[in-house]
Amino acid sequence: MRALSLVATFVAGALALGGARFLFAAPDPATHYHANFAVFVEGERLDLSADRYMEDVGACALEPAAVAPRERVHMHANEDHVIHVHHPGVSWGHFFQNLGMSLGSDYLVLDDGRMLASDSAGTLKFVLNGRPLGGLAGETIRSGDRALISFGRAPAAEVLDTQYPRVAADAEAYNEESDPATCRGHGEAGTLERLRAAFWR
Repeated sequence: MRALSLVATFVAGALALGGARFLFAAPDPATHYHANFAVFVEGERLDLSADRYMEDVGACALEPAAVAPRERVHMHANEDHVIHVHHPGVSWGHFFQNLGMSLGSDYLVLDDGRMLASDSAGTLKFVLNGRPLGGLAGETIRSGDRALISFGRAPAAEVLDTQYPRVAADAEAYNEESDPATCRGHGEAGTLERLRAAFWR
């Protein structure tokens, strides 16, 4: 009888604690914003719309601490111009790693093994939000960013004038839409999400 009383007290306490968290503590806000990018090789935009570059649409998590590295930054729905960011502080290098590539301060290794680096065949150039940079790998991806990585013989000024304008500029519009995955996107947490967070946090 005493054991049953202890179990009942424990259950009542857990319900009271969970109920208080549900009523008074909002869940941590989920990070979800977007950025645009493009990679050009010898003047041609690299097609990154294949399924192997996309993340499963069911891969998002409610709790920021539970987001796995691959889920933190990715693309969905074969749209290779918009990046979905689900964790603050991810870098462009992290994003390219998730695509199976390697981005350094002066090189980009594609997933087919080709290395793009400044040599006699061309130079690697980086542009972020209209500003040429010496590298992009360590830069944090921010909401609304527009990034260009270009390899080829074209001078930097020409890349800025002819390729950068072809980088999509619709990231902010994606910020206003629901996530194609199971994340809540930019909206408030629903009742079920709040209940789950209150009792399983």
